[in-house]
Amino acid sequence: MELTLESLIGELGLTLVSGRESAQAHVRWVHSSELLDPTPWLKGGELLLTMGIQLERADDQREFVKRLAEHELAGLGFGTGVTHERLPATLVSAARKRSFPVFEVPYEMPFIAITERVFAQLVNERYEMLQRSMVGDVLAEALTGHLYPEQLQARLRPFGIGDEVAVLAFRAPDAGAAAAPLERILERERVHSLVAIRAGLLCAVVDVSGAEGEAGASGLDPTELARKIRGELADRFGDVRAAASRPAPTHSLRLSFHEARCALEALRLNDGLAPEVATYKDLGAFQLLLSLQDDDALVSYCRGVLGPVEQGEGEYGHELLRSLDVFIEHNGHWEQAASALYCHRHTLRYRIRRIEQMTGRDFSNARDRIEFWLALRGRELAQ
Repeated sequence: MELTLESLIGELGLTLVSGRESAQAHVRWVHSSELLDPTPWLKGGELLLTMGIQLERADDQREFVKRLAEHELAGLGFGTGVTHERLPATLVSAARKRSFPVFEVPYEMPFIAITERVFAQLVNERYEMLQRSMVGDVLAEALTGHLYPEQLQARLRPFGIGDEVAVLAFRAPDAGAAAAPLERILERERVHSLVAIRAGLLCAVVDVSGAEGEAGASGLDPTELARKIRGELADRFGDVRAAASRPAPTHSLRLSFHEARCALEALRLNDGLAPEVATYKDLGAFQLLLSLQDDDALVSYCRGVLGPVEQGEGEYGHELLRSLDVFIEHNGHWEQAASALYCHRHTLRYRIRRIEQMTGRDFSNARDRIEFWLALRGRELAQ
């Protein structure tokens, strides 16, 4: 769980006197100082602890808060009972004007207790990040399609996943921040799962062993589970889109992933007209690509359309195709596509013209854009 000032002072039984609306910021580190200006030694995001030994004058207190707030510190813990019997009114007033988080640290609570708590939580955060990174590697390996069924099951068995799975996919404003809440929801629902970020999506491989059809003996309906999770994540993170694959044997995990991912893509292309949770029923043209996934015809089609660019430009061909993909995804809007690619619109225009010259296509023509869009999506499935 991410360490915030609000969660920290809640665990310590302390109370914010200002800046509650800013207390959701992540605490990056903790630092103690009695300097009037400690900011040259701080990077931002730290929780500063002080007893205010040099903060006797009101002007010094106002300037102190100003420096900390402008340096974007997470907050200030002010120790009382030594130099100051209570929180200085001027300091509290200045903090409230800037919505800067301040809380009192009573004499009975040593700074080391706060420091140890912060360090312990930060270590846990790093451990969770390492675990998630390792889980991402497991999913990436599973999606290569190069593992034998027994190898794939062995990779997933430590996560409590049996011989039948479904994949839930979520598109969220911050997939990384939503990963831990998703894990907690699945744990609360007692669903064995593997959570990872793949292709920019927050994904959960969930165990549905024993299920028949879309909801069977296990009572787990992937679509209903995705709907419930989407609602909870949306309450916290805003606009969250969801999709769920059908239950399938574990050795078909790659197909299940692409089914959920493509359903989510179809949901986006329908401009909000699709259901709350997309499923195979919403795949549309993607159904054709998925049906060809294990067929040489898919590879042949993709090479026929994309080959002149891939073979004619070498490594630069990949950059050209990535630019074309983004251009098509933004419906031919030059400014939006160039912004997404972090390049100038003239650079993007050059790249698109180069592809047109190499392929003899015209991307102002809807048919050509559709054919290349299908080939680009097909290439993803064939990889």
